[in-house]
Amino acid sequence: MKKFQLRSVKNWWPGRKVSKSPPHQLSDYTSLIFFSVILGMAAGLTAVGLHEFIHWMNTFFLPADFEAAFPGRLPYWIILIPAVGMLIQWLMAHRFPQQAKQKGVVDVIKSVSFRNGFIPLKSTLFHFLAPAICMGTGGTVGPEAPAAQSGAGVVSALGQLFRLKGDKLRIFTAAGAGAAIAGVFNTPLAGVFFGIEVILLNDLHASALTAFILSSVSASAVSRAFLGNQPKFIFGELVLGSYSTFVFYLLLGLGAGLLSIAFIQTSEFFQKTFARLYQRQVSPLLVMISIGLLMGAAGWWKPQILGIGYTSINKMLAHSFTGQTILILFLLKFFLVIFILRSGGFGGIFAPSMFLGACYGFIFSQGLNILFHLHLDPTTYTLVGMGAMLAGINSVPITAILILFEMTNNYHFILPLMLGTVGSHVVTHIALRGSIYLRELRREGYTYAFGRDLHILRSIRVKEVTRPDILLLPESAPSSEVIKKFLDSQHDTIYVVNPNNQITGVIKSNTLRYVLAEYEQLHHLLLASDIADPDVVFLRSDDTLEEAMKIFAHHRVEEIPVLDSANPRQIIGTLHYQDVLNAYNQLLNRLNLAEGLASEFKTLQEDALQEVIPGFSLAEVDVPEEFAGKSIGELQLRNKYRIDVLMVEEGAQSVFSGREERKKQVMPDKDYVLHRDDHLIIYGRTLDVINFKKIAEQV
Repeated sequence: MKKFQLRSVKNWWPGRKVSKSPPHQLSDYTSLIFFSVILGMAAGLTAVGLHEFIHWMNTFFLPADFEAAFPGRLPYWIILIPAVGMLIQWLMAHRFPQQAKQKGVVDVIKSVSFRNGFIPLKSTLFHFLAPAICMGTGGTVGPEAPAAQSGAGVVSALGQLFRLKGDKLRIFTAAGAGAAIAGVFNTPLAGVFFGIEVILLNDLHASALTAFILSSVSASAVSRAFLGNQPKFIFGELVLGSYSTFVFYLLLGLGAGLLSIAFIQTSEFFQKTFARLYQRQVSPLLVMISIGLLMGAAGWWKPQILGIGYTSINKMLAHSFTGQTILILFLLKFFLVIFILRSGGFGGIFAPSMFLGACYGFIFSQGLNILFHLHLDPTTYTLVGMGAMLAGINSVPITAILILFEMTNNYHFILPLMLGTVGSHVVTHIALRGSIYLRELRREGYTYAFGRDLHILRSIRVKEVTRPDILLLPESAPSSEVIKKFLDSQHDTIYVVNPNNQITGVIKSNTLRYVLAEYEQLHHLLLASDIADPDVVFLRSDDTLEEAMKIFAHHRVEEIPVLDSANPRQIIGTLHYQDVLNAYNQLLNRLNLAEGLASEFKTLQEDALQEVIPGFSLAEVDVPEEFAGKSIGELQLRNKYRIDVLMVEEGAQSVFSGREERKKQVMPDKDYVLHRDDHLIIYGRTLDVINFKKIAEQV
């Protein structure tokens, strides 16, 4: 049985006739607007709730104003508070290990890309509470990833309650993550592009854009209603400098790219380090409490490092810190964020990225001012540094530009911001060849392909496209027979086999040219085994076309021998490159045909037909009781009824369970066994479709 993600929200059928919907049923576009607004507001409320819960935790554990509460040195008990937070997080992870693994933005990407937007409610609740506890007890991480994960999870749960299925749930879940970011920063456009750049990994479909925009605007409106319209960062007038100084913004961006690479690689190094420690039976509890004590000691020394860090960024923008203090804060933030997250803590890296960028931008501008007697504005460079580090570490150049641009609302600021942000992103992308999220997915064993190509290629086995017509010769065949066989055949390649019919070598046409050149002297000496190249590149019959395409691309060949998976070295045929392309195109056309039904059939009456082209129609029918328990191949629907089954729709998921109880939409093969509660999407000549529907209703 082959599974596919149905990505298009709508499909256009030339010449189609759409049945009239019942008067009470909303159109697809109207329902899209309705759900985008409602679910966007839900994501916004989630972001507001997370903000308030973190604030309550901070109030409970830490003084709101350290300087007012403790005019002198901070008390030593401050050191224990982050350790308490790490202890609570360990207890939560120990009690709910499955939810603890579904961590951060990467899990939202996986749910959207591989689970059709399904996020268990338990996971949503866990990742609402755990990061808030981390930040509320002084952990120097960010709320954006938890907000995105919580927003996506709430939208996913509500979408399932509203019975949104397949592609619609996937799109709204991704939009919920972006909407939550819009609510956190009060930047609706940035929320839209966060969903596109991070959650969809730049795999934008135009049909999703409406949902993203409306959800983000709704979430931002909710955030403003509850939290006010005040931006996160407060600063005075920006001094951009003359155009001749704009090169410094580009240099700032390039340096931010190098720092982003250092951050990502350091983070990956410590991830492996902590993993090795835990594999050696070192207690995670001991490690996490130690990291918490280290965090507490740093906070006792420099209180500005505790918590998210927005207040400290505003003080940098107001020039309230010395350069030495900012450098210390940069180093503390750089390592403590990595230690907390990689040891097992929960939180995001958006806010830390901006904190690091603010420190770097301030130090960069002040350093050039001192060394070269320039007059660069530290506030402007601090803001550009924030965008540059945000783009470099998270691979979100457009999101970074829009967050800072929407906060400044200064059109003149856009060019310096673009220079710094794009420069940082380019350096990071060239060096690391992918975002931090894609690298995390690869480490976990996931391969992400843009569009549906990978899913289609993975769904087809090599044996389904193998040509059984091959040219075989025994190893003992003389060279004269090899040449004769080659000249009498249409094949370009001869495969040499041993007495057990196992492949031992391959003879190609270019090899025979050298034999023919010396034929008079060598023809009585050479056997097929002497001519054959023993280094044979082959495929197994159970391999997928994805693996075949990798071999075709690497070895630049036109055909590959196929061996029987059950009998190694037993050749059963050959796979040709053109056959792979043909199989891909045929299944892609079939998938495109079925995709429209994922959304279009929701607006049709139950018994309606949908004409695709004149004379050919689609219809949805329930599985007849007598068909249940039988495979599609066994029923021989094409031979008996002259119709094709394009898609099978199964039962719904449980919103509150931690797993998917049933799959949703399936592209079946001949071995797929039908169930009583399945619904078939059938295609064929209109008269044949009508006849089958009548037969199905009578059985």
